[in-house]
Formats: sequence, structure tokens, C-alpha cells
Amino acid sequence: MVRLQIHDIMKARGISAYALSKGANLSYPSAYRLSRAEGVFGRLHAETLDALCQFFRVQPGRLLRWTPDPPPRKGPGRTLG
Repeated sequence: MVRLQIHDIMKARGISAYALSKGANLSYPSAYRLSRAEGVFGRLHAETLDALCQFFRVQPGRLLRWTPDPPPRKGPGRTLG
């Protein structure tokens, strides 16, 4: 699963969701959602990713983290494959 690391960057730099919204020209609700600690997001437009990279002055890879999904659990009534 891909997750955002924006919360970690904001915390390290002392940036609020309000400052993110103003600096990256995002609506406050969008900035707030993107900055949640869980890093979960629905969709991320290329324009938003570009604005975030410009605001934080980082490459896109610094904003994203991929971790593999856990393997499906074996159990009664579950088939794999």
C-alpha cells in the first residue's frame, strides 16, 4: 500500500496544515487530509503532487512510502489463488 509521508515532514519542520494549505495553494480541507498521520489518501493528482514537491522542495519519492500488503491469511473457508 502506498502512503503519504507528509505528516512526518511537517512534524519535523514544524509546519501546520494551515501553512501547507497557503504555501502549496491547496484548500485547507485538502491540506488537512493529506497531512493525516496515517498517510492514507484516495487519489492524488499530478498537479497536487507537483505543488507539494515545490512547497517542501523534495522529490516525489520523499513524499510517498510503499509497503507490501500482508499475504492473505489461510483459514477455514478461504481459498488462495
